[in-house]
Amino acid sequence: MDYKSLLRDSIKVLPESQRAARQPKSSTTTPDIYRLNYNESAYGPSPVALEALAEASKRPYIYPDWFSVELKSNFAELHGLENMFNVITATGSSALINILGEVFINPGDEFIVGDPSYEAFRDVAMVNGAVPVVVPLDDEMNYDLDAMLAAVTPKTKIMVICNPNNPTGTFVDSAKLEEFIKKVPGHVLVVIDEAYLEFVSAPNTYSMIKLIKEGYTKPLLILKTFSKAYGMAGLRIGVGAAQPDLISLLTKSGAAWNISALGQAMAAAALKDQAYIQKIHDLNEVERTKVDSALKEMGCKVYKSETNFIMFKAPKDSLEIQAKLAENKVLIGAPRGFCRVSLGTAEMNDKFLSLMKEILK
Repeated sequence: MDYKSLLRDSIKVLPESQRAARQPKSSTTTPDIYRLNYNESAYGPSPVALEALAEASKRPYIYPDWFSVELKSNFAELHGLENMFNVITATGSSALINILGEVFINPGDEFIVGDPSYEAFRDVAMVNGAVPVVVPLDDEMNYDLDAMLAAVTPKTKIMVICNPNNPTGTFVDSAKLEEFIKKVPGHVLVVIDEAYLEFVSAPNTYSMIKLIKEGYTKPLLILKTFSKAYGMAGLRIGVGAAQPDLISLLTKSGAAWNISALGQAMAAAALKDQAYIQKIHDLNEVERTKVDSALKEMGCKVYKSETNFIMFKAPKDSLEIQAKLAENKVLIGAPRGFCRVSLGTAEMNDKFLSLMKEILK
């Protein structure tokens, strides 16, 4: 039987995904292996969130709240939104990205993305038959906003900016980004992925949720996640903010109703403990400065990061470096000839740097 004949046309021509989450191998590791390849938080979730998990685990036999009322309400309150109808939830921001394709994309629509950036957006464009319009980043791995605006045509449906960007770690100044968003024509849905915004130390940094609060009416969706600073990657919790009319369209997808009761309880509680998120930010900033300086001293080209990871170009092949680190139970990413290391605890980062000195010696 030729099962390929059953496929949708867009799937028949779909190239293999470059995302780590789509590679057919287990990501399970033992505690003695330092996972500095997935941008997870090495510090875990807030103690307040863990208490909520313990309490919720006593009742696993009941269905979760389909509407995630407490989680959405707490998120709206934290960000100054009017109410829960400005908020959508799903099983990770990746699920929200998939919802974009399911709800909005028609075959032939154009989908503007930076390059390199988070591959999930290019994946969802191609899965749904859209045409990815790829705008290269500049030499310092920053978005070329003028080029992205120039790439807009009457066929453009969605434009995405990850701020900070993954895998580069680079950041667009908040005021500059806000000014740019207002220039994008009203027929384009602008998506701002803020998965790593909690790690940013640049002055005058703020979420583009500001525009939603101010009543901005052109299509705009802000994506957030609990997988990074909140330390809940294993629970898969994503949140989006937009005007209620746009949220109501997104909730037509069945994927908008699937967060577990345990995940909801933890995330709702974690939003109330912003002191912990500030602590994670501060710890990460110290380690980021240390690793950045050490890699530069080893002769690496290090790109300016505002995240919990650093992308760099070493004077040796990235795959060779990745393999030698893995032999010593330290895992890093190696996207497109670069290296990308997640920031862990001081102990994790010190081991990584010690090994890098040996490898580059």
